[in-house]
Formats: sequence, structure tokens, C-alpha cells
Amino acid sequence: MDDEVFPCEYDPKACPSPPPQKSRLFTILLLYCWQREYDKRPYRAFQFSRLKFEERMGRKFHCIRDFRIIVNYLLRRPQLSVSITGVVVSNWDPGLLKDFVRALIPVWYVELKLMRFPNEFFVMLCLNAAKMNVSHLSLEGTPLTDEDVRILREFLLVSKTLRRLNVSSCSVTQYNFALIADGVHKSAGVRRLCASRLLGGGLTLDTEKITSVLGSLLMQNSLWGLALEQCELTAQDMIPIADHLALTNSNLKRLRIACNKIGPDGAFFLLRGMSIGGRLELLDISCNSIGTHGGEWVAKFLTSCRKLQKLHLNYNEMQPEAVNLILLAMKKQCKLERLTLYGNTFDSRTAMIVRRLLDAQVVLHSEMDISYTYDEHLQDYRVVPWR
Repeated sequence: MDDEVFPCEYDPKACPSPPPQKSRLFTILLLYCWQREYDKRPYRAFQFSRLKFEERMGRKFHCIRDFRIIVNYLLRRPQLSVSITGVVVSNWDPGLLKDFVRALIPVWYVELKLMRFPNEFFVMLCLNAAKMNVSHLSLEGTPLTDEDVRILREFLLVSKTLRRLNVSSCSVTQYNFALIADGVHKSAGVRRLCASRLLGGGLTLDTEKITSVLGSLLMQNSLWGLALEQCELTAQDMIPIADHLALTNSNLKRLRIACNKIGPDGAFFLLRGMSIGGRLELLDISCNSIGTHGGEWVAKFLTSCRKLQKLHLNYNEMQPEAVNLILLAMKKQCKLERLTLYGNTFDSRTAMIVRRLLDAQVVLHSEMDISYTYDEHLQDYRVVPWR
């Protein structure tokens, strides 16, 4: 058998690889141009995302050189709000950390999402707490160690301007959460706390411990906003919260406990407490498996919640009969400005009720996340999502 002859042979030296491209420099002038795209005059709302930076520049973000450009920009132009996402901050240059905290002193709204901070940053933040004007501090997605949480508590005790704290998805455990709650309890002005996605600290999350801390925190009666999503809360854990809602002097106006396991009993406790106190304005119990029975409790107490403006009930496994009762309650004296029901089960009667509510302008399209359409195949009306 003759040897097969190939038309050509591969020679790696004949096709040299192209020379590496010189990385683009990140300048303060380029950052000025980017901020004009995101903001309007006088350019006082700074925002920066590491992913967008790397996509535009075609290279990795440098935690020292590139971050220095951001800090210099903030020092030159005092901002009203600063939003930075996904940046790793090194402790190799203490002067850079000091300048970054100094740049945050005049800022009212500080959002540091998915960041990586050394412990020295929180120490410097605490040392400058008395001079800072921050009203909203969000550390969502930024891991916090036990030492970071301890220093953050000291920051809460010193700050006189902070009104809202967000430590959701910050690796806060059921143990160091007590330190944050104590700092909020003893702070001068914190009114909103977002502490979603608490962890068990190597064990199953002890929700009784969490609600015990919450009960003590709510006794202070200064919080008007609380978010505890994805914390594995059960129906029994709703009792201290419901007892606080039942107080006529309760200041709690916004409650978000989506993606927990409160079930129909938890919905009953909350709605009954709301109907007695009547001060809550927003309730989010989406993804809590309250079912048809829980939906019936919602329909029963809905008209008694005098100040409730926004109610979120998405993906709660409610059957059409419960959804219909909730929609029929809208015809009575109800001041809801937003009702979300998508993710549950609907039937043709649900579509007819939605049609009558919308046509009679009892509710507007912007006030619900579902609408109706005529299905020629079914020869009847059916529910469709409305975004």
C-alpha cells in the first residue's frame, strides 16, 4: 500500500503568533467620559463596575493602579452618591485606602456591592464615622468577617447620619448578626435594615435565635424598614414580628420576607397583625408556599389593612379560588397601589375578574403584574403577565 502524501505540512515557525497588544491605559479623562454616559450634569452620581471596565478595556482590572484613578477622581469631584461593583481592594498601599475613605466622607449614598475589602478599610471607616455624611450604606454581596462585623458595629454607634444599612448576602452568620442588631439598636438614626441571606455558621440556621434577636430589636420601635429574605424563616418565626405589627404605635412600614418558609400559618399571623395595627405600607411574602389556604387568609384581612399600599404574592402555589378572592377584595375599600400575583394558578374566572377591574378602572394596569387576553383556541379569556 502506497504511503499517503499530504498536500502540505504544518510548520509552527511558518505561522508566528501575533505580537501581544499593549494594554490600554486607564486615565482620569476616560473616567470623566464614562460618567457623562451614566449621569447628567452636574455629574454627582458616580458609578463603576469592574465587569464593564474589563469589557471596555479588554484587560483585567488592576487593584492598585486602576483603583488609584478612581480614588483621584472622587477626590477631585465630591459626589452625592458612589456605586462601585466587583472591585478587589488591596491593603498593600495604606495611603490608597486612606484616600478612598476620605473621598467617601461627603457622600450621602454609598453602595459597595460584591467588593473585597481588607480589615484595614473598616478600621479607617470607623475612625472617620463622626465626619461622614453617609445616609445609605450598602455592602450587599461583600463578605464580612467576624472582625469586620465588630468594627461595623462601632461604626453604627458613632455615625449620626446613617439611616439605612444593607448587609444582605455578606456572609453574616446567626452569631455575628447579633452584633449588627445591637449596633442598629443603639445607633442614633438607623431606620432601615436589610439582612437577607443569613448563614448558619457551619450548622443549620437557628431561626429561633434570629427571631429572638429581632424581637429585642423591634422593641426599640425605631425601625420602619426590615428585609429578611432567604433566611429559612418559618411560621413560628413570624409571631414576634406579627405581635409588633399589631401595636398601634408601631413604626414598621416596609417588611420583606420573600423566599422563606412561612406557609399559610405565617401568612395568617402577619395579616392578622397588620389588620390590628394597620401601619404597614409594603409587604413582600413571595415564594413562601402559603398555598390556597394562605391566600384565603390574605383575602380575609386585606381590606382591614388600612395603609397597605404594596403587596407581593408571587410564586406562592395559590390555586385560582384563592387568587379570585384576593382580586374580589380589591372591589372593596382597599388602597393598594401595587399587587403582584404572577407565578400562581389562574383560570378563566380570574381573567374575567381582572377584566372587570381594569375596564371599570378600579385598578390600573400599572398597579398589577397580570392582565387578560382573549384566547381564540380556548374561546375564552385567560390571564397573561403584564410587566
